Amino acid sequence: MYYFDLRHNLKKVKSERKNTRRNKFIHSSKAGYHYITRTSHFSMHKQNVEELEYTASANMPNWAEDNPEFFWNAADQYESMSKRTSTHITIALPKELSKLKRVELSNQLIHEFCGKYKMPYSFAIHSHIASIDDRYEQPHLHLLYCERSIFDGIERTPEKFFKKYCYKNPEKGGAKKITADVLKLGRYQISHYRKITEKVINNFLKLYAPVKEVEIYGIKIEVENKVSCLSNEDYNQKYGTNLQDVPQIPRHYFHSQDQEIQDKVHRFKTSIKKIRETNLYEIYKNEYHLELSKKSEYQNETTYTVEFEESEENNFEC
Repeated sequence: MYYFDLRHNLKKVKSERKNTRRNKFIHSSKAGYHYITRTSHFSMHKQNVEELEYTASANMPNWAEDNPEFFWNAADQYESMSKRTSTHITIALPKELSKLKRVELSNQLIHEFCGKYKMPYSFAIHSHIASIDDRYEQPHLHLLYCERSIFDGIERTPEKFFKKYCYKNPEKGGAKKITADVLKLGRYQISHYRKITEKVINNFLKLYAPVKEVEIYGIKIEVENKVSCLSNEDYNQKYGTNLQDVPQIPRHYFHSQDQEIQDKVHRFKTSIKKIRETNLYEIYKNEYHLELSKKSEYQNETTYTVEFEESEENNFEC
């Protein structure tokens, strides 16, 4: 299992706009760009707890080639009301891969989702210490892309780029949108993308990090390094396991100074660690018992050796 999230940023009609920072952030592609690249008003955001490992943009029209911010601002400004200005995908990346390999992996994923369709995009790789277990880092990919493709090579002004596409005379309309429906994915887009993500990640892991170490009930074991796109429910049905869903801690709890809330966070963390360890056991129970058996055999051999040596010493003294 791994984290995968896909959300669309919409241009809301004026009557639906709310004067709240949250609503403005959710529906603004420009703000989304600044958030993932840690620029503008997000330049100091999470500075002490999160690292910006890498960021880049590609497939931009000529007028935004050297200024991706201009492109995302134009998307917010010129896209039709209630239409999507961008799509934001967030994917957890394997911590066992090096930073360079994480960039390579991200580029491969981006190619599958939007690169091969010549869609404009910006992406960033962030990494921070896990909020539940501070022994591990949590690298993740943020991908922001526009469904309008530059594939036809037609030069369009910013305003024209986001107009409705004209099938009979493409040069008279905006850039064509390659949506999930155009790709014949429809409502299955997310499940399809999750399968692609599983395949790409596992190919990289097989090449560069085929095994990983996990700790279950105090026993450290090496296991095959693989991810699955299945939900816990589907995984249980397929493999006969009993995986449990991990509860989510409300984000604002982490920043609260209220002692009562901090006590809740502590209880949450304790519960989550137990569930995660139980889930690891469900997935790797065979490897766990094999390692346990090896340790038991080693201890028996060691005990026998010590007893034998002591017996020999006693016989020699006699």
